[in-house]
Amino acid sequence: MVNPYHAGTFTRPDAPRFARRANVLADALKDLGDTHFYADTVPNLPRETRRLLDQLAYRYTKLQDTLGERCLPGLLLMTEEPIPPSATFAEKLQRLERLGAISSIAEWRELREIRNQIAHEYLDQPPLMAASLNRFVDATNRLLAEWKQVERFYQTTPW
Repeated sequence: MVNPYHAGTFTRPDAPRFARRANVLADALKDLGDTHFYADTVPNLPRETRRLLDQLAYRYTKLQDTLGERCLPGLLLMTEEPIPPSATFAEKLQRLERLGAISSIAEWRELREIRNQIAHEYLDQPPLMAASLNRFVDATNRLLAEWKQVERFYQTTPW
């Protein structure tokens, strides 16, 4: 049996630190409020809003990296699922979806795609920038929901 206190990439002592990362992201999202972005306003966003969006982008990236590089592989080890070392990340995601650790592979891929898109600012295309920011804020809520699902799976699985 794999030691549930240390499963390679994810350990029980890591859980509170990862939860804090998610909480910082949630707090930044809360600070943003119910902001909706429009093509006529995004070119002149207040400095504080731009800083908050930068923080959100950074924290989003960190949380998704933490999930993909540490939490999800660690959960697979902890569940002792028979998966070959040569398995692709997509195959690992399929297994995690089947176990209920993540909502779906499609959701994970879309959140990853949005993560890659936030690096582009579209300064010369305000309608595209507004749409991208609105999609990013929505994705941030969804990433936090994925984190909660992973956390619930971790806490409720009998190790």
